[in-house]
Amino acid sequence: MPDEAVEIDMSGQEADYKGALTRVSGEVLETMFFSEVIPAECEHSWLESAVAVQVTFDGSHCGDMWLAVGEEAVPELASAFLGLDPGEAGEMESSQVMLELANILCGSILSSLWPESSLQLDPPKRAPWGCSGSAVWHCCLMLPEGRLAISIRLTEKLEAE
Repeated sequence: MPDEAVEIDMSGQEADYKGALTRVSGEVLETMFFSEVIPAECEHSWLESAVAVQVTFDGSHCGDMWLAVGEEAVPELASAFLGLDPGEAGEMESSQVMLELANILCGSILSSLWPESSLQLDPPKRAPWGCSGSAVWHCCLMLPEGRLAISIRLTEKLEAE
C-alpha cells in the first residue's frame, strides 16, 4: 500500500517563505533566462491556459512545487535559455525548457530554504495547475515576456499500516 500524504499548516511562516520564493525565482530567471522579474499581485484567471509543471520532492521535507508560465512567455523564455533569437525555440524545445525551469527553480528554492536538507526531486511533469489553498506558499511574478506563478505545498507522509 503506498504512503499517503497530509498537508502541513504553514501559515505562520508564509511571509518569510513567499519572500524566498520571489527572491530565488528572480535570481534564477535573471541569471539563466536573462529576464527581469517584478513581484505581481495575484490574479489567477490566466492559470487555466498557462503551461504548468509539477515537481514532487521527498526526503527531509516532502511536498510538491508547481510552476505556471503564461503561454506568451514560454517561447521567449525557452529561446533566451537556449541562446536563440527571441521566439526561435520550437514547441519541443519550449516544453523541455519549461520542465528544466521547474526543476532548477524547485532545487534552488528548496536549497535556499533548507540548505542542510536531504531532498530528492522527482522528474518534473506537465500537469494542469493544481496547487492552491491555505497550506501553500505562493507568489506571482511579472516578466517582460508574461506572467509566472510558483507554489509550494509541504506534506507529511502517513506510514501505511
